[in-house]
Amino acid sequence: MDDKVNILLVDDRPENLIALEAIIEREDYRLMKATSGEEALKYLLKYDFAAILLDVQMPGMDGFRTAKIIKAREKTKHIPILFITANNMDSEHIFMGYSVGAIDYILKPIDPLILKAKVDGFVEIYMMKKQLIQQAQDLTRKTEKLEEMNKELSIISSELRKSEALTSVISETSIDSMLVLDKLGQILKINPAVNKMFQYDEGSLIGKHISLLFSSLISKQYMNKIIESHYVMGLENITLVDAVRKDRTIFPVEIQIGRRLVQNEWIVAITLRDITVRKKNEELVTHLAYYDTITDLPNKQLFHKEFTNRLEIAKNENQTLAIMQLDVDRFKYVNDSLGYIIGDRVLKEIAKRLLESTCASDIVARLGSSAFSILLPNTDREAALDVAEQLIDAFKKPFIIDKYELFITISIGLSIFPYDGDNSFVLMKNANAALYRAKDSGKNTFKVFHSGMNVHSYRSFMLQSDLPKALERSEFTLVYTPRLELNTRLVRSVEVLVHWNHPKWGTILPDEFTPLAEETGYIIEIGKWMLDTLGQQMVEWKHQNVPPIRVAINFTALQIIENDFVETLFQFLEKYEISSKLLEVILLDSIVLQNEPIIAKALKQLGERGVSITINNFGAGYLSLKYIRELAVNTLKLDKSLLLTAEGASYELQVLLSGVISMAHQLKMNVIADGVETEEQLKLLMKEHCDEIQGSKISQPMTGKQLVHLVLSEEKPQFLNIRSPLKEVTNKVDDFQIQKQQLIEGALERTKKLYSVSAREMDVFKLILEGLSNKEISEKLYISEHTVKNHITRIFQKLNVNDRMQAMAMVLQMYMDDKEEVSENL
Repeated sequence: MDDKVNILLVDDRPENLIALEAIIEREDYRLMKATSGEEALKYLLKYDFAAILLDVQMPGMDGFRTAKIIKAREKTKHIPILFITANNMDSEHIFMGYSVGAIDYILKPIDPLILKAKVDGFVEIYMMKKQLIQQAQDLTRKTEKLEEMNKELSIISSELRKSEALTSVISETSIDSMLVLDKLGQILKINPAVNKMFQYDEGSLIGKHISLLFSSLISKQYMNKIIESHYVMGLENITLVDAVRKDRTIFPVEIQIGRRLVQNEWIVAITLRDITVRKKNEELVTHLAYYDTITDLPNKQLFHKEFTNRLEIAKNENQTLAIMQLDVDRFKYVNDSLGYIIGDRVLKEIAKRLLESTCASDIVARLGSSAFSILLPNTDREAALDVAEQLIDAFKKPFIIDKYELFITISIGLSIFPYDGDNSFVLMKNANAALYRAKDSGKNTFKVFHSGMNVHSYRSFMLQSDLPKALERSEFTLVYTPRLELNTRLVRSVEVLVHWNHPKWGTILPDEFTPLAEETGYIIEIGKWMLDTLGQQMVEWKHQNVPPIRVAINFTALQIIENDFVETLFQFLEKYEISSKLLEVILLDSIVLQNEPIIAKALKQLGERGVSITINNFGAGYLSLKYIRELAVNTLKLDKSLLLTAEGASYELQVLLSGVISMAHQLKMNVIADGVETEEQLKLLMKEHCDEIQGSKISQPMTGKQLVHLVLSEEKPQFLNIRSPLKEVTNKVDDFQIQKQQLIEGALERTKKLYSVSAREMDVFKLILEGLSNKEISEKLYISEHTVKNHITRIFQKLNVNDRMQAMAMVLQMYMDDKEEVSENL
């Protein structure tokens, strides 16, 4: 063998081996190539190598296992291994590599300059080691020859020990920056990595004090302490300090110190590792833990931490603190219609607009989906209201995202410390309650908890909380509203509705709970339950030989823009073997306008299968007949406003009604009139040849069994004698509605007697339940706000409650107890 240096290249891909060879090839290098871990181990049995370039990911024996075997062998354990990998250098990957003996990593695609520099560094260390070994061998031979010469032997032995010490120090260091110091901290020797890390050449550092390489006073003092005290630090004791380059740039390093006593003098070896990348990764992990990935705003965890801290400051310094809960109105429609990529960009712009509309001392956070929170330190109610108005105004300007011009609105709920609570939980709860009232009031507005919570808001708030449990508890039921064909006097179709039989609030109609279900997205689950229940009912009708009845189902925007809406309906028809001609889909005309491309595609697919399409509330002014005809609509369901004044209707209204029905017939569409309540309305619709009617004049909603009884009745239904089998129950329910106000008043009277509330306090309490603020109560009763506040304080003390919501809950519980008693008597 000649004097060339052996370097082993290990990679299962020949093209990678060729690329490595081209990069590091030198005349004095001998490059040996292995395509597997097994082949590499065979080479190591025969040859000595200066370095091993080892691919991590190989079939069979991977790089980690190969390295582990190499380091386990006495002959090969000192050979430096450079891992070449395409993996990201996450902490787990680094730990695994170093644990099996890796000296360093280099990532694919390979930077030729970096790779060549690292290999040359390995070779230089290898050559130094060989040279030192050779020197040690020469000194040993001289010792054997000149043993009789004691003086010369002593000198040679001393040099030998120093050489052995230097050899040991070098062999124990890696390609990180390594420096050898004397006992005073003067630099005796450096390795090539020092020049790359610190930008100094060897001549500029030899003889200089080690403190030259450290920036901060703390770092310098730490090094001096180590040197002066002769403190011995093991490899397990790793310290982080700030180092400084020749160009004065500062960077973090990880420092390890080892020392050895040679001829009663300490030689100190220092290893420095640049951890800039690792520290940035750690900072990134910390950032991800506390900040939202989309908007880069503080997330829920950081917000609650800041909320607790700011609240403690407010308490200690006797300051006010405002908390805002914000929700982006109907944001789910943006995601569902335009996709999550556009939705995320909208969220970023929303965050930007919120930051622009608040102060630097305020904390704006994203708590999830479309929910945001803002902390306003040292802010009272009036100032918080000003900020809320600014935020509402800021969102009047449209958001321009690519080709879309989006008008986004927000709803805001506020609570103020210390007036609306003295801890973060209560303040957040009250702000959420106020937010819910803002949404319930039509959205795009703000409400303050202290001046806004009334019985209706409380009911809606509780209904939304109970909604997810309703299906589990089987609280939903289907009811059917019959439609009468005017030309045949027969019921050929029904409109199916979902009623919620709430255990406390009684029957909740779709008009009330459907918006809540849409807000939470729970409408999708309700829709699936409705289709399954309806399918089973229609199969039962078929077995009872009930004539075919077309069922009309109302769908919301959220249900229709679901990707699998059409497929879900087709599966429903196939599963229960229902003819598509017996299914009618009812849409609001406003839904069609808001989601035109999606709706048009869905209606086309449904129409091609024979499903009937009906536009609800036609006549409210959204869509024209021509536009509806282009969407392949079969039926128009007239808006109730066209019949409100049908009794003694004006000539203009009759002309309008006649025109709509006539034009619909010319376009071959059917017309259904809803809300028919009087005989005069009925006669007018007959005169104008309306196709079908529904309303209290015909029947109230009924169960499936009651509908079968009506359809199979031997007598042909007539206009004036058609009545719902539920008429008697309906009358009782109407009577209960009349008693509703009396029950509330009774609950208030009981509260007055049980808790000794004075007449004046009761006047204030009634206005609180109506949602009036202190100022509004003051104006209503002609008393000062201070007096109002005193009345409220005494009321809360007597009722043993802390806030308005608890007081309302107490009265509502009395109301519910009385309601259940009345319901049992119905």
